[in-house]
Amino acid sequence: MTMLHSRAGAIPLEGLPITAEQQERLSHTLRCVPADHLRSLQRIVIRDRQVRDERSGEMREYAGGSTNAAQRGWRDLSPHQRRFWIMLDIDSFDPRQRPINNRPGGKHYTLLHELGHLVDWSYGALSWIMRNDPEGFRLLARQPHTGITQGTQERFADAYADLYFHRPERTRDDPRIRCILQSPPFRTAWTPHTEIAV
Repeated sequence: MTMLHSRAGAIPLEGLPITAEQQERLSHTLRCVPADHLRSLQRIVIRDRQVRDERSGEMREYAGGSTNAAQRGWRDLSPHQRRFWIMLDIDSFDPRQRPINNRPGGKHYTLLHELGHLVDWSYGALSWIMRNDPEGFRLLARQPHTGITQGTQERFADAYADLYFHRPERTRDDPRIRCILQSPPFRTAWTPHTEIAV
């Protein structure tokens, strides 16, 4: 079994085979986020996936991913005991399908987005923002999201991905980033973006 290296130890990689360079891109991405944010990640699976285009009805390649609960009753477990797994489509490594995931020496944006869902669900981050930071929630809700799935959870996951994907100079003044940095997942977790005042 292939293992990816992260701040939280080794994470199993299953499914379709990917190149050593692609594996390193995933490990590099995992090493950029706090170990606490990975404690509920059980595994990453690479799979082939196609979806039906709503307009044409034709099957087309889908270069995204999904975050999934590994067991029933996960909402009843405390943080760091919840177990999730992330599925990444093989097409997310294709530079024609997802150029953002294929920048030289870069991170895998789709994985960061899916980790945003895992962090949200593990810590109840978006619910906390909705209750405690109505203005921040409004800012997240109005941010455009280009993926197939829509909703404020997608926008939270985008903001999380942006935090770790882009340099601090680009995210320092982003109010969405300030909003998520005040939520429970960041209260004790290390973040490399120390230039951002919360």
